[in-house]
Amino acid sequence: MSATKLLVLGIVHLSGGAHGYQVRSELQSWRAEIWAKIKPGSIYHALKKAAADGLLTEHAEPGNSGPERVLYRVTARGRDEMVELVRDGLRRTHDPIMLNASIAMLPMLTRTDAIAHVNERVARLEAELVEQAKWREHPNPDIPEHVRDQAELWAGHARTELEWAKSLSKRLAEGAYTMADDPGSWRTVS
Repeated sequence: MSATKLLVLGIVHLSGGAHGYQVRSELQSWRAEIWAKIKPGSIYHALKKAAADGLLTEHAEPGNSGPERVLYRVTARGRDEMVELVRDGLRRTHDPIMLNASIAMLPMLTRTDAIAHVNERVARLEAELVEQAKWREHPNPDIPEHVRDQAELWAGHARTELEWAKSLSKRLAEGAYTMADDPGSWRTVS
């Protein structure tokens, strides 16, 4: 739900206000149903929940020859929540769905903030790889061999993710992307 909440808040904010259908269409164009496992119904649920939690405001508008439509806008509290969700997704390991959502909304952070949280991910992955290496060097003989092989698979994933995170940190430091503290950033959206 956190990934869905983050993406819904982000799309509404980046749009300056959006209807549920617009949020759904945008996320479908990003193919979020694949990398964030978002279902259309969960988008509408997330919008209603975020509004109930004070993260979005709802404004009824006349529909085009149909029922009223609801226009959603992000509140200041919603922007704060969105930024914290991006930070959390960058720090947290073993949650690829939240990582993907955080990457999609990475420009919501200042450059310094983004680099710090990506570097925290790097440090956590490095520590996890050290622990994995110790475990593989001295495996519990009661654990089946095929289960020990899973540790090799995980270590391979972690090494690849570590390389990627280091590369992202470097690209951010070199000025990649328009971040929240750059001219023309999302903060200019009214």
